Amino acid sequence: MEGEWHSYAPDGREVLVRRRGELWLVRCGRSQAHSKNLDVALMQAIRADVDVDVVGHAHEASYATWVRTAADKIDPD
Repeated sequence: MEGEWHSYAPDGREVLVRRRGELWLVRCGRSQAHSKNLDVALMQAIRADVDVDVVGHAHEASYATWVRTAADKIDPD
């Protein structure tokens, strides 16, 4: 992937993904994360911006599915 990818997390927060060399840079809401692994960067950014409460835990399963699907669309290799 080159450039930027925009989407929305299952709870409606905006997600922005960029690739810089070997690192994936992900912004979700007010949080940012980076990793060599796109799935990890996505999950870290999403989890960092969620208040730890019942609602956050309820979305956990849908986040994992969304992250896997999004990662496949962004970087199908």
